Amino acid sequence: MQKNSNKIVLFLTVILALFSCRKDFEQPEWDVDLLAPLVKTTLNIGDLLPDSVLQINPDTSLKVVYETSIFDVDMDSLFRIPDTTINEVFPMSLSVLAAPGDAFYSVDREVTLNVTNNVQLNYALVESGFIEIEIWSEIQEQIIVTYTIPTATKNGDTLVLTELIPAGNGSQPGYFTTRIDISDYELNLTGINNNKVNTFVTRAVAVVDTNATQSVLVSAGQEIAITNKLVDVVPAFVRGYFGNQQFRFGPESTTFDVFNRISGGTLDLDQVNVNLTFENGIGVDARLTINQLEAVNTNTSTNSALNHTIIGNAMNINRAQRTFSVPEVNYTTHTTSITTANSNIDQMIELFPNELIYDISLHINPLGNISGNNDFVFKKHPLKTNLNVEFPLSLIANQLTLTDTTEINLRDENKGNIIDGDLILYAENGFPFDATISLSLLDASNNQLVAINSLGNILAAALNSNLRATTKKSSKVVFQLSEQDIIHLYNTENIVVNVSFTTIGQPQFIKIYEDYELDLKVVGDFSYTVNAK
Repeated sequence: MQKNSNKIVLFLTVILALFSCRKDFEQPEWDVDLLAPLVKTTLNIGDLLPDSVLQINPDTSLKVVYETSIFDVDMDSLFRIPDTTINEVFPMSLSVLAAPGDAFYSVDREVTLNVTNNVQLNYALVESGFIEIEIWSEIQEQIIVTYTIPTATKNGDTLVLTELIPAGNGSQPGYFTTRIDISDYELNLTGINNNKVNTFVTRAVAVVDTNATQSVLVSAGQEIAITNKLVDVVPAFVRGYFGNQQFRFGPESTTFDVFNRISGGTLDLDQVNVNLTFENGIGVDARLTINQLEAVNTNTSTNSALNHTIIGNAMNINRAQRTFSVPEVNYTTHTTSITTANSNIDQMIELFPNELIYDISLHINPLGNISGNNDFVFKKHPLKTNLNVEFPLSLIANQLTLTDTTEINLRDENKGNIIDGDLILYAENGFPFDATISLSLLDASNNQLVAINSLGNILAAALNSNLRATTKKSSKVVFQLSEQDIIHLYNTENIVVNVSFTTIGQPQFIKIYEDYELDLKVVGDFSYTVNAK
């Protein structure tokens, strides 16, 4: 199928051709009548609906299949690990004389992360992030500090930083700073004794520089201070208990891109089938309630809310299961079927919506911590809500209007050549649609200068006993352009084309088949001023 929705306005290019191809002649001048074929094109259903949503049935009739994601619940929806600054001060409790190479201080500490929503994590695999470390030392000799996070490992290796810290001078401590990329590190968040949550362990060991020339007195009260800042930490996977939480998503809107080319009229569909599918890739049980699902046409300010038993009634969705392979999880799925028989879904679709409004409540772990702190979530495996809309193109159409706008720019030097005349449209119509065509000429401010209606309509192809069009119908449609219309044309910046389709044989539903098409040929019949040498 052809994808160019502007084909229906191709005949407008003839105006440009006529106005831009004039040769310069000297006096005298006279008026002539000019009759010439100008353009030919063929339209199909792909000019009314996007090719991406059209599929062919076994009988070659067409159907619309449209899939869209309404919303996802991902890791960020459940919790975040905000940037966290951890200040650790290690004061000397006793004075000690330390020789070069002597370790004079060693301590392990537990550090708690401020995970949001009271989520309790015991493990995290970091996708990306950094640790920024600053070290100050009041010791009046260079020291070697080994700063370890024993609960952070990558490929089995512990995160260790060993650096030489300058000596303090009594008034100014020695200072060192660095930034460590912790991508792909695994974090054990259960603390020193493996009985806590959101807690990692740090270890600081201070040694007098082995190159020092003499022992140094480390006095009681002198300090080594370490600031550890977690920056932009994004987990790829976490495990723990995500709490008994309730979330509200919406009211929010999502786009519905099926009817963007249709600007008016009415449509009666034979049937509409919608599957609303919830795919849970998160290791939590969920109870989900749709409070509202509404179709909205913002162009006409019309809306229709879904009337179905799914509205206001909770659905239980089981947790996903880990595979410890690829893919990492087995999704659990819950699908609700919404049809013309059990809802008003056809009325919603017949609005030609361009938006869907949803309002959804989500309750995770409604039964509590039944996983024993083994809830999990992968960043790339959310809880997804998908809408699959399918309807055969078996319909009744009344003034179903396709509107398109094209720019024109007529050069001033061509003014005055065309006096008046007609654009004649010859149509061979294979659709069971009657069609009317009108033009609106707009100025630079998109104000209408004039509307030009056609004389006559494009007639629908006849239907056989099986309600199938097999022979094209010939029609002639005339656009009369007066002298005033020509004047307006020179001031036109945009031309709006409105084509309205109506099925014959109403109130019967008419199928649309793959081979239906509309052949158009445009001929210009103009009075034209020419100059002679």
